[in-house]
Amino acid sequence: MTSRGPETSEAASPNPLSLRSVRRRLLEGSAWVLGARAASLALGVVIATFLGRLLTTEELGVYASSFTLALVGSALAKLGLDRAVIRFVAGALGIGEPGRARSAIRIALGLGSAAAVVLGAIVAVGPGQALARSVFDSEALAAAIPLAAGWLIAIAIQSLTVESFRGLSAFNYATIFDALIVDSVTAATFAAVWVAGNEMSARGAIAVSASATAFAAGLGVAVLFRRVRALAGPGTVRAGEMLHVGWPLMITNLAILLLGSGVDLLILGAFRPQSEVGLYAAASRLVVFVVTPFVVFSGVIPPIIAELHAQGKMRQLERALRAGATLAGIPSFLVLLVFLFFGPWVLETVWSRPIYREAAPILVALSIGRLVAVWAGSAGVTLMMTGNQRAMMVTTLISAAFSVGAGITGAALYGAIGVAVATAAAQVLQNTMQLIIVRRRLGVWTMIHLSPRELYRYLRPHGRRGEAAEDAAEQVAEALLGSPEDDAQAGDAAGPRPETGSDDDREP
Repeated sequence: MTSRGPETSEAASPNPLSLRSVRRRLLEGSAWVLGARAASLALGVVIATFLGRLLTTEELGVYASSFTLALVGSALAKLGLDRAVIRFVAGALGIGEPGRARSAIRIALGLGSAAAVVLGAIVAVGPGQALARSVFDSEALAAAIPLAAGWLIAIAIQSLTVESFRGLSAFNYATIFDALIVDSVTAATFAAVWVAGNEMSARGAIAVSASATAFAAGLGVAVLFRRVRALAGPGTVRAGEMLHVGWPLMITNLAILLLGSGVDLLILGAFRPQSEVGLYAAASRLVVFVVTPFVVFSGVIPPIIAELHAQGKMRQLERALRAGATLAGIPSFLVLLVFLFFGPWVLETVWSRPIYREAAPILVALSIGRLVAVWAGSAGVTLMMTGNQRAMMVTTLISAAFSVGAGITGAALYGAIGVAVATAAAQVLQNTMQLIIVRRRLGVWTMIHLSPRELYRYLRPHGRRGEAAEDAAEQVAEALLGSPEDDAQAGDAAGPRPETGSDDDREP
């Protein structure tokens, strides 16, 4: 199983993507991500089992709250450069400017790492502890803030490294340094503690996870620098260009967290005890099984979107997006059915305590929201990779405002289940708006195919004759039907020219 690494992308000349090359990259890259995600899921179950045995529900709440604070802080510290670097690197390689890709990676890692260190230091010296005491009324959380600050720095650097690999289409390295190393080290450490019969506090668990993340980040940076040195050729990029694209993406990343990727835990913690937060965290951690098929696809598609858009191949882009959403949507629905009928048993089995059965309604509500997001496809990523990051930012902010307002009301009136329903509703709202905007601006759909025939037509094997006919048909269609700009106007989606980007990219 091999992944197309940067060696095939780093040539100085552009490399136009054919339909079969897109399909091959999707399948080969997805194979890498799928294998690693399968291992990561198994390790995640192991980690959850040991956390359930080593920590009380209140300590689990502190652990989950610390992780959420680290996630929010890292999203701010990265300045949106984690998303921007994919677009700049993949787009530069797609048009034959490896020097521009090299500059983008160096700027992203340099600025993002510096911002993470500064923010982590600020959080550690006081504001984080004050927040834990005044808002969450938890001395245990306040004591864990310095460790959470270190976790923040490690997550930010790790994410910037992983997304740089993704921009290079080095999906193997992106997958290994994203979760596999972190989960392996964390699971092994927790297992050793439990086998030795030692006790572990929430702070100890946080220290283990933060250290594993820092180890993966450091190793990933070392490997990435070796790849970056090989990117010799024309092109450069200024820090101002990347920050101009990155700041809307940073706001979008923060707003996504407000949609329930962790801030729902903080909202619940402000109204309910950490023991109830622990139950909610146990349910939300299992929702990963619903989204994993889509995460596999999402780990491969961003650079392909950027390249196809830069080359104006919008028909290929739509076919790839919808095929991926359909492939991910089927197993996600099956997982939801398991949670719907066997949720209490699953929770008790994974977390090793009967009390977690109480989180079954939370699990179902969160899973429904995630399933809708999977079925909507990669609409949000498509906006971010095609110069429409401000539209993505606006829709996400609207949905986040709804999520926070409804979440506060739900937490005050109904507790954990109220927050879960509010979170799921906000995710449905966000994905619906994104789907409509992608159609209007780019003239493509991203959601699942309702008919399996279209998926079969995309994935069915071809001989050489069939592949040649497929490529010839693409060229004839482009010649007869016009350019991507003409397609956008015909589809009431007057999109930007790929060469210049959209109004979101244009320098002021």
